[in-house]
Amino acid sequence: MKLRLDHPLWQRWAPALAGKLVRLYLRTCSARVVGSPEGIDLALSGAPVLFTAWHCHLLCPLYYAGQYYAEMPPLVLMASPSRDGEFIAEVARGLGFLVVSGSRRKGGVQALQQMSAYVRRGHSCGLVADGSRGPARVAQKGVIYLARETQAPILPLAVAASRKITFKTWDRFELPLPFSRLAVLVGEPLAVPAAARGPALEPWRRDLEARLNDLSRQSQAYFDSK
Repeated sequence: MKLRLDHPLWQRWAPALAGKLVRLYLRTCSARVVGSPEGIDLALSGAPVLFTAWHCHLLCPLYYAGQYYAEMPPLVLMASPSRDGEFIAEVARGLGFLVVSGSRRKGGVQALQQMSAYVRRGHSCGLVADGSRGPARVAQKGVIYLARETQAPILPLAVAASRKITFKTWDRFELPLPFSRLAVLVGEPLAVPAAARGPALEPWRRDLEARLNDLSRQSQAYFDSK
C-alpha cells in the first residue's frame, strides 16, 4: 500500500520521526556558543529574551535552545498556519517547545499578543526574522513589535557548520551534516524603546537586519581558518 503524504497516519507519525532524526544526528555534532559575552550571559540568565535568526539557520537554534533551556520555562515559537508550518510546529512541540500559530498574512497580530503574554509570565520566545516565506534576509517587524511591547531584548543568532548542505530554496536553507563542528553565533542584545511607534520602528528593523546579515557573513567564514 502506498502511503500518501496527506495520509492521516503519515501526518500523525512524521513529526515525531523527524524530531527523533534531528536529535540523533545533531548529537553526532560538536557545538559551541560564541560571540557577544553580554548576549551569551543574557541567554543563559533565565530572563525572558527574544531569540531570532534567518530562516536558513532555523534548525540548530531550535535543537540547542531545547538543550540549554531544559530547566527553564519552555520557549515559545511562532509557526505558520500552513500545512508545512503545522508540521514544523509538531516537530517543535515534540522537542519541548510551546507553539502559537500565526504569520504575517494570517493571525500574526493575535500570535504576537499571545507571545507577549507568555513573555510576561517569564518565557523566552523565538521568531524567524524573515518569516516563513521571505523575502530572505529581510527582517520583518514582528520581533521588533514584540520587543517593544514586552521590553524583552532581542538576541540575534546565526549558525556556522564545518560541513553542510545548502538547499536551493528561497531561504538557501543550511543543513549541517552529521559529525560536523557547529558554532552558534550570538550577537549583541538589541532593545527597542517602548515609545517607538509606526515609522519609528523602521530604524530598529534595519538595525536588526544589519546585525543578522553581519552574523550570517561571520558564520560563512567561521570555519575557514579553524
